[in-house]
Amino acid sequence: MAWIEQTKKGSIKSGGPQYYLQELSENNRDLLRAKVKCPVRLWTPYGVVLSGLVAVSSSVGKVGHDRVQSGRKVPSIADQVAWWYALRISDIERIEFEDCFDDDSFVIRPTRIKFRGRGAFRTVYPDSNPLTWTPGHRSPFLLEHLGEVRKRSKEEYGWIASQIAGMADQHAAKGLNVDERDLLRASGALQKLGINLGMYRSKAIDCADGTFSFRGFPEYPCPIEIEEKSSGFLATHHAPHRRQRLVVLCMQHNERSVLRRYVDVLELRELGRFLRETA
Repeated sequence: MAWIEQTKKGSIKSGGPQYYLQELSENNRDLLRAKVKCPVRLWTPYGVVLSGLVAVSSSVGKVGHDRVQSGRKVPSIADQVAWWYALRISDIERIEFEDCFDDDSFVIRPTRIKFRGRGAFRTVYPDSNPLTWTPGHRSPFLLEHLGEVRKRSKEEYGWIASQIAGMADQHAAKGLNVDERDLLRASGALQKLGINLGMYRSKAIDCADGTFSFRGFPEYPCPIEIEEKSSGFLATHHAPHRRQRLVVLCMQHNERSVLRRYVDVLELRELGRFLRETA
């Protein structure tokens, strides 16, 4: 397991805290040496973000360590992890993570965090598909969020369930000739669940300004594609989604290959069934 160690804790004149990359896999260490420098993508509870950080090989400069640099206008890796995971203490001493490369970027997926002056680690391991809800995958992150929504107001939870489950029933009765934009009728109920679709566009990604806000974590910007069936996302006008998480909001998830890499699938039919059962 790779980990990050903070050094130069009080040295503001020399650039502030430095974060050394320790125990990278041999393959990833060699890749970083070959790239010299590359952008860092950070896993949050919701999925990946472009952090603005840079992974730098030990071959650069006199430091002698592989490291993560932030510059003066970009928060450090520790501050960003503290922000995204809603941690009260940002003075993080050690971050354990899974390391990998994805295209041109170095990817950091936190697993455990240790704070200065404390012996115990805190586990923060994020789900591979944190925004997915289908018959085959119920995201633990989303499941806990739904539990909190229900605890906050059973009446509101019941209304959300009636809206989403009721619309799913109508779609099942009407058959296949339903325009995908009809799914936008669920936007009010979804917003109460912390899912904001934003404006619907007729070209490119349908809801490019979508956001997710779960369990008191910061708001996560994430494009949302509206499809009657998830197989619609395989149409030729959709390029493979490689650099940012995207959610396919559909009535029926019928294409397994869509759920991969940075693409999540949120099936309203399955979500409505669960909400109705637990209301």
